[in-house]
This record gives sequence, C-alpha cells and structure tokens, in this order.
Amino acid sequence: MTDPARERYARVQAAMARRGVGALLLATPHLAAFASGARRVQVAGGGGTLPSVVVVAGAPSAVVFTADPDGAPSWMPSAAVEPLAWDREQALRRLAELVEPARGTVASDVFSPALRQAIGRPLVDAMPLLAEAAAPRTAGEVAAVQTALRAARSALRAACRAAAPGAPVAALVAGFAASMSGSGAGFPLGEGLVWRTGPGFVRLPATTALAAGDVIALELGLYLHCHAGLAGVTVAVGGGDLAAARRAWFVALCDLAKRCRPGATAADLRAAAIAAGARQEGLLAHGLGVGIEPPFIDLESEDAEPLRPGTVLVLVPVVGGFRATRALLVADGSPRWLEEAP
Repeated sequence: MTDPARERYARVQAAMARRGVGALLLATPHLAAFASGARRVQVAGGGGTLPSVVVVAGAPSAVVFTADPDGAPSWMPSAAVEPLAWDREQALRRLAELVEPARGTVASDVFSPALRQAIGRPLVDAMPLLAEAAAPRTAGEVAAVQTALRAARSALRAACRAAAPGAPVAALVAGFAASMSGSGAGFPLGEGLVWRTGPGFVRLPATTALAAGDVIALELGLYLHCHAGLAGVTVAVGGGDLAAARRAWFVALCDLAKRCRPGATAADLRAAAIAAGARQEGLLAHGLGVGIEPPFIDLESEDAEPLRPGTVLVLVPVVGGFRATRALLVADGSPRWLEEAP
C-alpha cells in the first residue's frame, strides 16, 4: 500500500519543480506536517517564526527539526531528522546551511527579518505552491477528511446542547471535547472560536456566561486519523428562531459554491460573495486536509490563484449575522458537497 505521506511529499516536490522553487521553508505546524510527513515538528523557542521543515528540490525527504524522532516517517533517512535547536542564532545558521546549495527561489510561510537576513536571498510566499500540492486529493484522503468532518459536526452538536443561559463558553468547548474523544479524535484543531453575533462579531472569552437571547456563532475542529475536520454554526441561547437568517445564509452559500469550479479564482469567489451580500468573520473560505490549508480566500486580499480539481474547500460566508461552515470538493464539472448543510 502506498504511503499517503510519501505521496504528499512527491506532490510538494512536483509543485516546486513546476514553480522553479529550490527550497521550501515551513513553520506552520500542519503545513510542515503536510509537506514532510512527520508529526510534531517545531523549533523550540521559534515562536512560530522559525521554520521547522526544510524541503530542498530533489531531496529524498524533508529535513525536520523535532523532539519526536519517532514521529518521522519510516522512509525518511535518519540524517534528515535533526534535534531541536534551542539557540535561535544556531537554528538560523543551520537553516541557511540547508538552503545555501539550493538553486531557484526560496519559498517560505514566514518572513521574519532575522530569517531573511540569515538566508540572504529573497523569500517568496509558499502558499500558492502548497495549494497546488494539496489540490489533487486521492479518494482515500477525501474519505479521511469526510470522516473527520462528520466527527466534528457531531461534536459541535454536543457543544450547542451546552449553550444554555448561564453556561460559560468553556462548557461549550468541554462538550465538544467530550464528544470528540468518543469519535476517536486525539487532538482539537485549535482552541475553538465562539462569538456573540450582531452588527459586529465579538469574540467571547472562555469565562463569559451566556445569556438568554444571545445569538452565538461557534467554530470548533479536531484531528482524526491525521486529518482535520471542523464545523461551525450559529445558535440562539435559550431557543430562538434563526430560520430566516439561515435561509439567507444558505442562498449565499449556494451562490458561492456555484463558483467553486476548476479555474475559478479567489477573485471570482470574492465577487460572488459580495454579490450575494455575504461578508466574513475570519476567512471567507479555506482548504482542509491535514489541517487548515491553502487556498486562503479573504475578502480583503487580492489573490487570484485558481482553484484546482481535488481541492477540499470549506465555505464560511456570514449573512445577516448567521455564520456556518460547509465543505465541498472542487471537481471537474460541478463541485461535490462533502457534508450535509448545518
């Protein structure tokens, strides 16, 4: 059986070759895991600004910095697994050594001044390359994401049941976590997001007590079998009729989904959202796989990268204060929903 992580690494190498990228530097944990196949890769003390994975064009595997060498895939040479560099300057020197022989451009997902200076070469944005590498999902990868989506949606329903007057926001997150463990999921995707909706969304701290009549939007996620699932919805605390708001959201969602075809650009999706009266809280849409992945579609950006067949895309329009998520697969012809509407 083919190793999915090795297949993903081959896709990363192919995308690098097509784009003339000689080295790829990644600091974002799930993007580093996607490209390398290793788990829990991170440079200690990096604060998210130091790459933990280096992929050089043509190399048999990535080089990873990790405290978990057992998390490296079996096909990764032992020499490619390096210990954490506690000294920041030492880590930067080692990164520069790895990149120095690479020909072509250097792509990165972080752009700190210290990293730029250490590398001594211009850095380009790694996101378009990663979006290209992530797009051709295998049937097995799509099925794994669907399973994670179902688990996340089920756990979200448990969180919503906890949304009673007087309950703290932490109780909703705890309800999600309890249901998450029942599905076999090992880790949450993040800390979870809960907002009080209205003309403007207000992020609620964990200690905030909910009040009857509050309308809150939730987004929570999990990891299941090395793939990410997330789910979002809007509910009224203590009961309330959100049917009209949900219908308006659903119309905008469908208008947006119609544009999710191969070759359509982020600009096309932004135009569709604006025409439908949708706005965003966070991103308008994003990819999903081993984490939240490219493409990242933002109403405020000017990105014009095309959508590719095989991209798993989570749509998150906000209409009339109603925010929810729904995932689809960009496919030749019409897109295919990967989950029921919330």
